[in-house]
Amino acid sequence: MDALERVQEAVRGLGEIGSASGILDRSADALGEASDFDRVVVSSVADGAARAVSVWCRDDRARAEADLAALRDAPVRLDYPLVEEELARRQGVEVVAVAGRSDARWAAALGWESYAVATVALGGTTVGFVHADCHLSERSLDEIDREALENYVEGLAQVFERAVLRGRLRAHRSELRGAVDWMNTRLSRLSDSSGVPLNGDGGAALAVDEVTELDELLTPRELEVLRLMARGNTNVAIAKTLVVAEGTVKYHVKNVLRKLRAANRADAVARYERMTAGLPE
Repeated sequence: MDALERVQEAVRGLGEIGSASGILDRSADALGEASDFDRVVVSSVADGAARAVSVWCRDDRARAEADLAALRDAPVRLDYPLVEEELARRQGVEVVAVAGRSDARWAAALGWESYAVATVALGGTTVGFVHADCHLSERSLDEIDREALENYVEGLAQVFERAVLRGRLRAHRSELRGAVDWMNTRLSRLSDSSGVPLNGDGGAALAVDEVTELDELLTPRELEVLRLMARGNTNVAIAKTLVVAEGTVKYHVKNVLRKLRAANRADAVARYERMTAGLPE
């Protein structure tokens, strides 16, 4: 297996971790173990500064931990003429020879004579760096090193972004569950005080699966039509609002009724209002 294949395998391994924090903790080790680099430093970028989050040193775990502790306590401001400041703006990969360069003072402080650095970008914004060197073997960085690093940061950005999105979805689902639980409690209290049951078949008690079902069952256009139906709009009014033919609206209404298993428009609206009651806007 060549260097690029090993790097791709390392990225797949990161994707299996799941959590964004777990990916960051493992990010330097994954590249180091899969490549011919001797040292790897992964940093995050925030508020105009880079702070190390993960360090790997070949056959020297103690050195890696010591370097990480020191670098975490000394975030580097991305100011001109630092090479990382310019690279953060244009993004990409660069191999840097430190000797005689004032703009490579960060690496010089780490004792690096030459190194490769690549930006980690999400949505067009630089959110991190990956630095790597070959200080033990004392060999010059070559095109394979550059390509391996470029492939790795692209993969790292992708798996990290997916992990962040999964985390947000879990948080959103937790918030949704809280809102639904609150509504069910309110409905239960109303039921107790009025003597009228508000749950059971056809009742008003909510479940998380029922609330999320709308987005799963209906297309965005069908959901838009249903919202307008719930506001009392006729098919003609909906057609004017959406700038479509009335026949198109009738088609969407028919699909909404079928998917919600509603007997008529009023039933569909009632189901919609029950399924969205108490949810944040």
